[in-house]
Amino acid sequence: RTGAMSSFSFDYCFLAEVTASNLKEDKLYLPVGATSSTALHKQCKETILVNKEGNSWNVSLRFSESAGKYYITRGWRKFCLDNRCEIGDLFAFNVVGDGKTTPLMCVCPERKECSEILSKYLSRTSGESSLGGHS
Repeated sequence: RTGAMSSFSFDYCFLAEVTASNLKEDKLYLPVGATSSTALHKQCKETILVNKEGNSWNVSLRFSESAGKYYITRGWRKFCLDNRCEIGDLFAFNVVGDGKTTPLMCVCPERKECSEILSKYLSRTSGESSLGGHS
């Protein structure tokens, strides 16, 4: 079971800022550099945001040909609300994936923390029944 982690590449980190406009539009543009991430590809239609507690949010991922970059839509606002984000908050996201499965974007400043968050997330998804009720 420990082999699951090694197939993931932590190949791209970016900073995301919560802004009034990206909350209102429910849309977060990723930096152009994200196009070099092996975890992301233009056919990819969703990604999973994972916070420090290992909780996850499924969001839509799209590629804007005109802007030449990816953006998250449908779910960014909910992620921000659920995590009590305020305008001006900064998140360091680490893009994790193997290019074949749904990529994850883990909120974490360091790779070491990412591994811990990822293992929390993986243990959570393998034991769906252990999910607590939502308030």
